[in-house]
Amino acid sequence: MTIAVLAIQAVVFSILSGAIAANKNRSVELWCFLGFLLGLLGFITVLALGEKQSANSQRQRSQNLASRGFNPDQHEKKCPMCAEYIKLEARRCKHCGHEFSDEEVERQIEEMKREIDGKGEMPTLYCERSEITVQANLDGTTCPACGENIDDGQHPTLEDAGE
Repeated sequence: MTIAVLAIQAVVFSILSGAIAANKNRSVELWCFLGFLLGLLGFITVLALGEKQSANSQRQRSQNLASRGFNPDQHEKKCPMCAEYIKLEARRCKHCGHEFSDEEVERQIEEMKREIDGKGEMPTLYCERSEITVQANLDGTTCPACGENIDDGQHPTLEDAGE
């Protein structure tokens, strides 16, 4: 009688351990065997284990992180009128109707790209017209000292100027 009860218990824990292992992407055969052999201890162990990620899902996640570029849909900006958050590319606030100009939206996207890409720092330039060292404006194209385009040959970076 005792052996029959132990055998039924082993089979039940084997089936339960295998079913839970299957839901957690674990080896069904291994956990059926451990459930049969260890009984309640095997069942508790498989319950305590976390879900195993397949090699494909780990590979996909690493590829997604590596290949993921800047996606404006994943970023938001704060509306200056109502202080609600809206999509970065939004030209009109869905809460209050405030409108953003096309230039303003493009500038905000470029600022966020620089910030995300780690290129948020504006280059330090030497303005040969004003003879001072300056940081480029937020648009990244004009000199704050003289107002001219920084690509006109009169604004080398500090590395190029030798300072």
